[in-house]
Amino acid sequence: MTLFLWIIITGLLQSTAQLNINFLGLFAVFAGIKKGPIWGLCVGIFIGSFSEVFSSSSQGLNLMLYSGIGLLAGIIKQKIYCREGAGQEIIFSFFGMLCFYTAYFAFTRTIQTSVLFAIIFSSLISPLLFRLAE
Repeated sequence: MTLFLWIIITGLLQSTAQLNINFLGLFAVFAGIKKGPIWGLCVGIFIGSFSEVFSSSSQGLNLMLYSGIGLLAGIIKQKIYCREGAGQEIIFSFFGMLCFYTAYFAFTRTIQTSVLFAIIFSSLISPLLFRLAE
């Protein structure tokens, strides 16, 4: 329940403050690697539905992207063995954000400003965010 509260708070913060951190994407990755692919998919659907309200992109795009990275993070975590810790969280967050922005570009053909900075900074801040969400 507190995870959903964190999602709502950071989603509102992200939509109003124009930060270069994709908090919502990090929460989808968090749910996938900590709770499994089904939970990552469900949280991704919630995040995608929530972000559709504040987004001007095409209908369903955010729903597909956030649920996809939550599911993908959970599946990859189950298929490979890696040590739990901050390094794993940074790697999963980096590749999750990279997949998110690559898919976003593929579907919309628009490049967001400072995407590389957003990917790197989001992945570096992910261990802190994951500790707060636990």
